[in-house]
Amino acid sequence: MTSLYDVSIPVYTDITKTTQSILKKGEEHFKSQGKDTSELVFIIVATGRKLIERVTGGSPVDTPMKEYSLSECYELLDTHLGELAKVDRASVDGRDKTEVPCKFGPEEFKASARDYVFGYPVPTAYFHLNMVYALLRGQGVPLGKKDYMAEFMKTFTKA
Repeated sequence: MTSLYDVSIPVYTDITKTTQSILKKGEEHFKSQGKDTSELVFIIVATGRKLIERVTGGSPVDTPMKEYSLSECYELLDTHLGELAKVDRASVDGRDKTEVPCKFGPEEFKASARDYVFGYPVPTAYFHLNMVYALLRGQGVPLGKKDYMAEFMKTFTKA
């Protein structure tokens, strides 16, 4: 049976690792072109931290909204992967029906933790991952579907 932990923390970890991988490829491309790369990432980490808070019932971790340099983006992503890795399955599972808050712009909502995971942080993270991917491709970074899918397919074996 798939649990709340299974559909939240590992999924968010894969999204975060994919973001790192795509950024690294973008950085390499920009360096080879002599271009600067100092603009990207905040929302994926901030939303992931809210996910951890809400599915575990833990304390919020502040993520200051500012423009991050590329090195700060890597540091933020590495830190967030560490935070995700520390989430104990037992602190999440069984909280499916726990009511949690969700703010979308100026509007505030409440949802079960399960509905929250499927309705806000996971779609938000995929949206922003897609934007990073599209922006980098639009700048000529040689990214393909394999770059996007690799982390999600890591458990696959070749037939």
